[in-house]
Amino acid sequence: MTTTTYGQMQASGVRLPNIRQKAYSDATSILDMAKCFYQRTVQRRRLAAMDDRMLQDIGISRVDALREAAKPFWRP
Repeated sequence: MTTTTYGQMQASGVRLPNIRQKAYSDATSILDMAKCFYQRTVQRRRLAAMDDRMLQDIGISRVDALREAAKPFWRP
């Protein structure tokens, strides 16, 4: 039984995934998702804290603002 090394596989033209690039891509995706979740949380808290005059200025009713603010962070 023979063992094929990574270098031999690359030399023969076999395309293998770049492990570091994949790990970096996954980490970046997770950080981007966490950033998005945090931003949603902050925006919804600010929306809930607005008074009626501010909500009227942006064209949102109090009910709509509270409904949006009540959503969990993972729901768009």
